Amino acid sequence: MNRDIRMVCLLAISCMALWSAGCSSKAVRSGGTPAYPAPSDSMPSLSMTDLSGTDRAGSGIAMAKVDPATARRQMDEMRAEQNATEAAGLRDVFFGYDTWSISEEGRQALTRDAEWLRLHPAVQLKVEGHCDERGSTTYNFVLAEKRAKSVRNYLMELGIRPERFTVVSYGKERPFCKDRSDACYQQNRRGHLVVRP
Repeated sequence: MNRDIRMVCLLAISCMALWSAGCSSKAVRSGGTPAYPAPSDSMPSLSMTDLSGTDRAGSGIAMAKVDPATARRQMDEMRAEQNATEAAGLRDVFFGYDTWSISEEGRQALTRDAEWLRLHPAVQLKVEGHCDERGSTTYNFVLAEKRAKSVRNYLMELGIRPERFTVVSYGKERPFCKDRSDACYQQNRRGHLVVRP
């Protein structure tokens, strides 16, 4: 019994010694706050363009280079998708709070969208899932994916081939409306069809 008590005491003392040794490596200012080395002391000397595809800003922060040709091409693609989607007149499906079930109004909108898609069999679609700002980022990405997939699945039930769809989840990252109101939240909880030109 004495031996067990000694072992526990020895273990406790060892833990305290390790803990205090780890904490003592930080210098403490008179105000009780840790004094860390200045950023220039701890940062390695890096050139402003030492890595391909990155730039260094001020104190060694790496930033991705923006290729103007790539950015222009991406903007042109987005504009083409937006114009093609507007010309098609496809309707969004709106969802209730914390659900991916399609309402009767949503089913009617998708029925009209399916009629247009049958008349344009070569059109490829991107089905985007969106959420309002409430909830964690991770939760909203999953919920938005379920919304996009429910839109895709309903269109497939209406006879649209699955190879025509790409599903994308944006979660709460691309809100349509940025006000903090129930009406705005309702507009952001949507399945959005994008025509891929």
